[in-house]
Amino acid sequence: MQSIEDFIKSVILNHHLYDWFKKYPWLIGYLGNPKSSIWFIGENPSLRGIININNHVTDKSENLQWNSHAGDKLLRTAITEAGLKQGEPSRDEGWNCYITNAIKEPEEVNKRNRKKRDPKYWKTQAERWMPVLQLQIDSGNPKVLVALGGESKKILSYMKELGLLAPKIEQIHHYSYIMLRPEAGKRRGPAHPERIKEFKQSIIDIKEKYDT
Repeated sequence: MQSIEDFIKSVILNHHLYDWFKKYPWLIGYLGNPKSSIWFIGENPSLRGIININNHVTDKSENLQWNSHAGDKLLRTAITEAGLKQGEPSRDEGWNCYITNAIKEPEEVNKRNRKKRDPKYWKTQAERWMPVLQLQIDSGNPKVLVALGGESKKILSYMKELGLLAPKIEQIHHYSYIMLRPEAGKRRGPAHPERIKEFKQSIIDIKEKYDT
């Protein structure tokens, strides 16, 4: 069976995409234990975050993924406190869950948001990357795909319409939304204690429901 990294590289080559592996070989697009029952699925990697952490860290490894800004730290802390990871949140150890992205290609968030105003853009990406996610699912054992935010849920739902063979999809807020953006329609700002508490509880609820 083709490895996930080789499959990603073949998609890059076949679609003439920017080959980020040449500059960021640590950006493999997943972290954790694929045999675990709970998978967290983001939308895609943030290119600005990748550049920032790559420029400021000398010991480069796969563990740089989901380990950069305050949102990443919230995700890791919440996962650890829920019992889906053992050891220090920032270290690559004790994973009882799996993290990956629906779209593997890194992009700057603002530029991507403008491109996504045309639904054909993200749908084309979903069609392009669905086989990679299917390989990951077939190689693992998820009981649930936890979409991190509405954009991830939209992409995963579209993939299922296209034939993705996947378990149930649940959605929780994106960790960056909690830590870096004000709450829509309310007065609670970024990193509000109650928002953090609610995010952590959402992961506890997922664990209690699916980690059996």
